[in-house]
Amino acid sequence: MALVLNDLLREPWHTCRLRILSRSGDDMRRSALLILSLVLANIVNAQTPSPTAPSRPSRPLIILIGPPLSGKTTFAGSISHLYGVPSISIEDLIRDNTAELDKLRGQGVSLAEMRYDPAMSRYLRERLKTADLGHGITLDGYPATLFQAEELAKIFPDLKMKLIALRLQVPDDTVRERAKTTGRESDRPQIIEQRLKDYHREMDAISLYFPNAKIVDLDGSLPEAKIWKAIQTALDEAGLKLAPM
Repeated sequence: MALVLNDLLREPWHTCRLRILSRSGDDMRRSALLILSLVLANIVNAQTPSPTAPSRPSRPLIILIGPPLSGKTTFAGSISHLYGVPSISIEDLIRDNTAELDKLRGQGVSLAEMRYDPAMSRYLRERLKTADLGHGITLDGYPATLFQAEELAKIFPDLKMKLIALRLQVPDDTVRERAKTTGRESDRPQIIEQRLKDYHREMDAISLYFPNAKIVDLDGSLPEAKIWKAIQTALDEAGLKLAPM
């Protein structure tokens, strides 16, 4: 499955909004978003109260959406610190399983690219078994593929959480300027341009893929303090409470 998925991810995407093409790597990533959106929509529908339904689940599943260098990981950490909601990033999963991933990755494949490997879903499942989910969970960077979205669909029913989706809107030029200061290989000009293309191709129409879910749009070009204030407002409106100090 890993080899097939990696092959698919390298195949070209031919733009088409009204139909789905086969054997395209970018199409597989778009399909992952579509499947994930259907999963999330089902969660929202399941949370709609009825006369005989029990109260809505109070534990949040927070998903941070945004382009590269939009601050997702930073704000996931702030949510964890102030609201007591644990954060699991795909970077954590890679770091904690480097030994196995080194054996799985092919020649010329970096550890960062292993975020697309099906093994990430197994690592997430194991991590969820030991994580404190009493206050919910924030996922940072997962899912990234069709397989991972399908696996997440299997995990959702057992979690019994409510969805909070936060989308950080950052202009491309702002992302480019931020990339100049990181000094990271993954933020070199050529790579950041590809990452931006990937993000827009997959995420610009995300609202169409979440027909029943409310996505809170946030201006990610503002100073960090103002963005965080907007995030807190969204979390407060969703019913989250600050963790006891």
